[in-house]
Amino acid sequence: MFQSNKSESKGARCGTDHLKYSFAVSFTAAVITGLILYFLVGKGDSSSARLAVTAFIVIIGTALTFFILWTGRVNLLRMVTFIGMDGLIFTIALSLEHEVHRGSILLTSQALNNNSVPICPITIPFVAVPYFTEGKMVFPSPVTSLFAVLFMWLGLVLILGRGWCGWICFFGWMDQFFASLLKKPIIPLENPPKWAKLFPYAFMLFLILVSAVFLIPIFCAFICPLRIIYDPPGVTTTFEWITALIFVTGGLIFLVIGPLLTKKRLFCSFICPLMPANTLIGVINPFKVKIDTNLCKKCGLCVKSCELFAITKESLAKGRTTIECAKCGKCMDKCPAGAINYKLMFTDQTIRLFFIPLAIIFNLLIASGFIWTVVHYLMTGEIVSFQ
Repeated sequence: MFQSNKSESKGARCGTDHLKYSFAVSFTAAVITGLILYFLVGKGDSSSARLAVTAFIVIIGTALTFFILWTGRVNLLRMVTFIGMDGLIFTIALSLEHEVHRGSILLTSQALNNNSVPICPITIPFVAVPYFTEGKMVFPSPVTSLFAVLFMWLGLVLILGRGWCGWICFFGWMDQFFASLLKKPIIPLENPPKWAKLFPYAFMLFLILVSAVFLIPIFCAFICPLRIIYDPPGVTTTFEWITALIFVTGGLIFLVIGPLLTKKRLFCSFICPLMPANTLIGVINPFKVKIDTNLCKKCGLCVKSCELFAITKESLAKGRTTIECAKCGKCMDKCPAGAINYKLMFTDQTIRLFFIPLAIIFNLLIASGFIWTVVHYLMTGEIVSFQ
């Protein structure tokens, strides 16, 4: 029995060797990644604080690029940036911004009246549509903020597709974190019904129609479970207590308890209004995750491990993921045959060597803005905008 397990383990390692790059190639790609980050983050600023932030980002980006390419393992190191950089550091920076400008992390009526609420990418589908069709800004934020976030998001989605949800999103870190805590799910959830997978698309359309007709961002005002942490309301009336209860309940179910018990990213799979937009626009992005059916052992580990229900038995048989794939790499790490990899659209050309550095560069470039906000605050007590 011991010999058999040892042989299978050796076979699995050999099967995934082609996902690894040589030391020289990995090192070269890492150095190029570091140099690009140096110029993009440094911005020609020679101050000691900016140099320190730039050096930190360059070291992280270089190390992550090298070890992902050299080891062939993606998911664990991806989560370092996804949870730690674009997640926790963003949360700290946003909380500091609220404390300085509002005096509290609570969303006050004064912030609403002054149109000074930071806008997030999740609002884009149901805020952009009424603005472009009726010229109405339905979110309490400046129009310039809408355009800044819109262009940033659209550019990244065109390049990475739903990789936004796996590498960039400032909010997806929460259900990602709790979905990653346990080794095995307590409540297995592998094949949700078709209506559940279609629900986010109908939900996004509903929110767009409501915002266009009634000029109300109903998701942000009454539904968003992310408000358990971001922009929690000040509660003084019965109605505010009810909405706060909805935020807290939704947050616990879709961001904490649900992901913890199922090992699935429930908010990102079924609730997030931006997910359908990422998915539909991301169809035309050049980076795809494909499955080599000649190497596939039909073990089903990829289907079980996918946190976003983006691999089904049907898609596996066709050698591809569904369009909801966030390119997180977990299925690649789990596949004992190394049958899953990043490929160029319409081809079988492996493109891991290009996708990994690009994803890391974009992730850390955005994270650097949050880090600089925190550093600048610690030095001066002032907040610089990261929007």
